[in-house]
Amino acid sequence: MQLSAARQSCGARTRAPQPRAAGVRPVHAARVLVNRRRIVSRAAEVQDAPAEAAEAPALSPLDRAKKALEDGSLDKEELTSCLAGLESEMERLRSAASAADERASALESTVSNMKDQYVRLTADFENFRRRTREENAQLTDNVRGDVIKELLPIVDNFELARTQVKTETEGEAKINNSYQGLYKQMVDMMRSLGVEAVPTTGTPFDPNIHDAIMREPSSSHPDGTVLQEFRKGFSIGGKLVRPAMVKVSYTEEGPANSSEE
Repeated sequence: MQLSAARQSCGARTRAPQPRAAGVRPVHAARVLVNRRRIVSRAAEVQDAPAEAAEAPALSPLDRAKKALEDGSLDKEELTSCLAGLESEMERLRSAASAADERASALESTVSNMKDQYVRLTADFENFRRRTREENAQLTDNVRGDVIKELLPIVDNFELARTQVKTETEGEAKINNSYQGLYKQMVDMMRSLGVEAVPTTGTPFDPNIHDAIMREPSSSHPDGTVLQEFRKGFSIGGKLVRPAMVKVSYTEEGPANSSEE
């Protein structure tokens, strides 16, 4: 478009050719032709310059220094400019590296804190599960113990009836057998619940599981031996539900032995 305008401008300025002699070219026409060629060439350069500038990317300071070294045109001014650019680029890289180090340190600190929190939460959760398990087991034992306590008077009545009933006829024996069968079922049920009878007769007296209501002198048993059981004691999982009522032996020292000493 600029080329066309230049051509039109040149055409407008060109004067009509004057009559000349054959074989002679006027000086003014030669100058006009030269000027026209120069304008066309300049217009073409102006038209192609933006495209070349758009296509050529901006060179970095390092690339400029390399190019100047390759071309052999590295002078003091160019070297100073390249060094300034390189220093600016190095400073920018240092700032970026420092910022990256700070971000990495912050991320490491965050990861470390999160790891500590995870470890603490895991430990707390394990402790919570253990406590919950123990509390559930304790609650189950307590409820089971309360139920067994309510059934113990029935067990006592069965035990009392077993020792007091004397069968004389066949019918009474059948009734007693049925009665004892019910008692056996109850004992089996309590055993399935983990209920155990406290050891009594023939074992050493233990105040943790025995309730001594009587004492009896005995020379055939060691001192503090359980001689008789009056009421059964029971425990569940090692926990005492009810102590056993027992009679305990003790030894007497006669006055004769004291006088001899």
